[in-house]
Amino acid sequence: MVYIAESRPRRNPASARGVPARTRAETPGSDPGLERRLAAARVSRAHRQSLIRTLLNQRNAAVAAALTGGVPVARIAAATRLRLADIRRIGDGYSEYYGSGISREQHVAALAAIAGELEEIREERDRAERQLCADVVEALGGGHIDVFRVAALTAVTAERLRELTRGAGLRADAFRPRPA
Repeated sequence: MVYIAESRPRRNPASARGVPARTRAETPGSDPGLERRLAAARVSRAHRQSLIRTLLNQRNAAVAAALTGGVPVARIAAATRLRLADIRRIGDGYSEYYGSGISREQHVAALAAIAGELEEIREERDRAERQLCADVVEALGGGHIDVFRVAALTAVTAERLRELTRGAGLRADAFRPRPA
């Protein structure tokens, strides 16, 4: 028996049944644009965190390769802005590296490029965190969305949202559940 995906019966979408389609993010009385921004912040935050982890792994592998290639620890520290002890610890973690055959200058250039990318992503993360804080303050300050809805949209706990908005002038009742 061969499975053919197109032959399976399909359910009619809500719009074909005459039911107006409403996105999951929209709730009555709220700003759909703000909710979309909060949901998009969750996705972009996850993407940035994944990219940072990837770059950290690449940097650590490049540090180990540079140490194996004979690059002095001080030059690696200058290129990556890492402490000397951290560089030695990274080198100890990658004990099975063999010489790659590229020059010391190429190692340092690769390390500097990775460190530059990592710095750019971290700056972008900080800007996005400030924007998220502003959006959360707008959502909670307007009174249309409660803290648990914002937490669900952003995949951030309610306690973390309280920490983010500390000093923003929100009253404590903005964090209490709203009656239905």
